[in-house]
Amino acid sequence: MKKTLFRKIAAGIAVIFSILTTVDGFQVLLGISKPDYIVLQPLLIYNVIMGVVGVIVGVMLWLNRERALKLAVIVTSMHLIVLALVSMMHLAGGAVALHSVKAMGLRSIVWLGIVWLTWMSKKHSTNVG
Repeated sequence: MKKTLFRKIAAGIAVIFSILTTVDGFQVLLGISKPDYIVLQPLLIYNVIMGVVGVIVGVMLWLNRERALKLAVIVTSMHLIVLALVSMMHLAGGAVALHSVKAMGLRSIVWLGIVWLTWMSKKHSTNVG
């Protein structure tokens, strides 16, 4: 029971968070929303693409697909790498807003949680009788 609950929570968080990320990014890309900070276009495009990928991974988690944990780890790793890059760019005075660094940090933390919940579901499934 715990394994299913952990996996479903992880899947729900992944899908909802990724949909919100995608919608927010598309609004900026289409000019519907205009943030009051400098938008780094490649980062915005990355976020939209990863939002779509996140929805797919979330659905795979919900359906308990074999590769879902591996894909969640890849998404998380990519977010952590991009977080490191945008943090360095921001600290070096580049065209990366602090808001973007914070948002990337939030994405990384959320995906670390998704990976942890998914891993816990796998752990409980191997420990059960």
